[in-house]
Amino acid sequence: MTLEGRKIMKNDYNRDENIMVPPVDIYETENEYVIKADMPAVQKENVDITLNNNKLELRGKVTADTERDNVKYGEYELFDYYRSFNVGNDISSAAISAHMKDGVLTLTLPKREEIKPKKIEIKVN
Repeated sequence: MTLEGRKIMKNDYNRDENIMVPPVDIYETENEYVIKADMPAVQKENVDITLNNNKLELRGKVTADTERDNVKYGEYELFDYYRSFNVGNDISSAAISAHMKDGVLTLTLPKREEIKPKKIEIKVN
């Protein structure tokens, strides 16, 4: 990730902390939106996803890596992750699901039934 993917945020204790903005891919199908976010080194129990007032927030916390304590030379840095999105009213918030595999968070945001395209059947008399 490039430096543009980093930003400084205030944590819960009002201290500055480095946060990585995870790269994402967003797909849309007829029935849902799918967001795939890269969050390497984050375990599923350390992911927090909230949807409040049409703002979807993703947070990933990286736990300490004990192997890093003995590094003599390193170019790899661990950061926590944060990304937010404004979503429309077309999302069925009660049906949102999330899956984490190999450092990739996959969110499925189903569309509300009333906004999905409907096929009108023509009846013959």
